[in-house]
Amino acid sequence: MSLRVVVVGGGLAGMAAAVALESAGAHVTLIEARKSLGGRAGSFEDPQTGEILDNCQHVLLGCCTNLIDFYRRINVLDRIHWENTIHFIDAQGHPHSLWGIDGLPAPLNLAAAGGLFGALTLAERFALARAMLAMLRLGPSGREKLTDVSFSQWLADHSQPASLIDKFYELVLVSALNERCRDASAAYAIQVFQEGMLAHASAYRMGTPACPLGKLYETLPCKDVRLGTRMIAIQFQSPRAVGIELGNEIIKTDAIILAVNYPALEKWIPPDLYKQDARFAKLDQLQSVPILGAHLWFDRPILSTPHAALMSGPMQWLFRKPESDGRAVHGVISAARDWLQRPKEECLELFTQQVRQTFPAAKEAKLERGVIIVEKRATFSPTPGVDHLRPTQSPPPAGISSLFLAGDYTRTNWPATMEGAVRSGYLAAEAVLNRPATFIVPDLPLQWPARLLAKRPT
Repeated sequence: MSLRVVVVGGGLAGMAAAVALESAGAHVTLIEARKSLGGRAGSFEDPQTGEILDNCQHVLLGCCTNLIDFYRRINVLDRIHWENTIHFIDAQGHPHSLWGIDGLPAPLNLAAAGGLFGALTLAERFALARAMLAMLRLGPSGREKLTDVSFSQWLADHSQPASLIDKFYELVLVSALNERCRDASAAYAIQVFQEGMLAHASAYRMGTPACPLGKLYETLPCKDVRLGTRMIAIQFQSPRAVGIELGNEIIKTDAIILAVNYPALEKWIPPDLYKQDARFAKLDQLQSVPILGAHLWFDRPILSTPHAALMSGPMQWLFRKPESDGRAVHGVISAARDWLQRPKEECLELFTQQVRQTFPAAKEAKLERGVIIVEKRATFSPTPGVDHLRPTQSPPPAGISSLFLAGDYTRTNWPATMEGAVRSGYLAAEAVLNRPATFIVPDLPLQWPARLLAKRPT
């Protein structure tokens, strides 16, 4: 008899767990309260026009090995558009590019572009090169020792100028970690550079969906997916979770995976069991960080490249919408705490001013329409010491047996990213099976220049 598993939550973590378990022969029911899959990495229908819009623009890098594997499993890799050049725009509207030389291993492939990166002064480029070399030499074992240290402290210890932090480190890390340098753990900040730029030549390549995010999940390879379905309660026979209630239906299970955001967990678990399970003891110490997404439609094309990393805010990134001539764009502000109470019209006015000042083609452009989406609990903050707060996917010895967790907030050795969410789902699936079944895909291998310098076994 196959294992009976219910996965609650149809975001990336829940979908990854469900797809992995089904591939291993389990009988899986995936439940999602919304009418579409994807969660925070999903889409919605604009009530004004009926257009399908993403909650926020999401991107992946070549180093996201498990997210790429998940896209392969659901047969949508052909819908990911890959860019080999990252386009930066400075405060004066001048373009700068970061690109890799084909055939060269990392980090040599990016060395020429880094040396010629005109947005930085020569002194800033030398300082950046010294820091990249220091990060490479640390390896994973060295960065793990910095988990309780802020990245701003590490930058100060390595004599990184404030101007370089403003122009480069903040832009890269606030997008990757949804947190500022001063508040982010040095371990996770360094991981972004180690895995995304220094280890493998394909790691830095940036992928964006060529369709709305929700379209990626329409043919999920799971037989029993229930959309618009809300769980009423979890049934317990202490200390086990034995089933779930769905209105007039009760589903008995061998295991339940809760793939919901961590603030919602306490809602589903009785207080005595919640206190008994060590996984929940420190969740209230995790801090949530918002992200703002701005869908903007102008009266003329304003963006000729697929994307632009904006070195002077308020928007940090701008993406040309798929199949758009550049009139329709999607802006992003990460770590958007200061924008939670801003009126929509004020935001749109500021974003329009930024576009006009940054792009020559947009000097006379008029904003025809704008939609602002703020995800208040987009990610947890990767603060120093945060890993001491993150729970495991599987229950501890005195915990609720047969109840498993999936979500980017669980222990994945990654920050809160799409890659981290998929890893959490795969880890939860492995824990449920409790037998040899490895879904986790290894990181990209170190190429030879990095192997010579990094403290990491090959």
